[in-house]
Amino acid sequence: MNQEKIGYLYTATAYLLWGFLTLYWNTLNSVSSMEILAHRILWGFIFVAPLLFFHTKKRHAFFSFVNEFKRNILQIFYILVASLVISLNWLLFIWAVNFNHLIEASLGLYITPIISMILSILVLKERVTKGTIISMGTAFVGVLVITFDFGKIPWIAISLAFTSGIYGVMKKYIKVDALVGMFMETLMVAPFAFIFLLFLQQNNKMQFGSDVHFSLLLIGSGILTVLPLLWFAEGSKRISLTTIGFFQYITPTITFLLGLFIFENTITLMKWISFSIIWFSLAIFSFSSWKDNNH
Repeated sequence: MNQEKIGYLYTATAYLLWGFLTLYWNTLNSVSSMEILAHRILWGFIFVAPLLFFHTKKRHAFFSFVNEFKRNILQIFYILVASLVISLNWLLFIWAVNFNHLIEASLGLYITPIISMILSILVLKERVTKGTIISMGTAFVGVLVITFDFGKIPWIAISLAFTSGIYGVMKKYIKVDALVGMFMETLMVAPFAFIFLLFLQQNNKMQFGSDVHFSLLLIGSGILTVLPLLWFAEGSKRISLTTIGFFQYITPTITFLLGLFIFENTITLMKWISFSIIWFSLAIFSFSSWKDNNH
């Protein structure tokens, strides 16, 4: 199997798992969103640490980075921002699943590529194409329609999109190895997760340990957090950003379908109109990206 096909396999598997993780978080709906997040961070760190330290090259890369602390202070800041925004993103998504806001969550995942592009233009000063401008304008109309339908700003969708977008921008600035970066991201927030869990334990509010089934699922949440990120990192090395752009619609589509058919979220006519406009904007965005990369 050539490297490109391996890249397709890694990337598609990562996005498929992210989509179906919705079902996983729902099985933990009796556990508070904050406790799930804390376990996700802590067990993710526990899972990724041996992967780093048993890999000689990666371990040396980490210690080399730490030894040059002063020189890498800006990189450390970018990693800290990335770890905070992705933690907030995870918390929002878990909360959306457990409180039956899946359709709005899927909207946020759909508009993430557009938000990422806006942030890339504003922060990274990337080139703006005509297709991108049309796509962003169309997506904005779609968000306005759903805002009108809700009677309020769809803050879950917008927050999910912005936290994902900011994370993506930070990853552009972070120049360390993917595994080293992931270890540092989890390392920076793991102490907060541990302190929070300690607080829950002392106040007899922690679900972990009260039931074997829940406890195993919470441990597994860390592994299921790290695995798709590693697969995505491996996939992105082998295929173009444009191709990744097509794959990234797998997750929101699965989330949308689960919300519609499994969790029976109601979708009004205005929501269908809004989603149709968003899907059209993504079609313009994808076609424009493909066209630009084939010229």
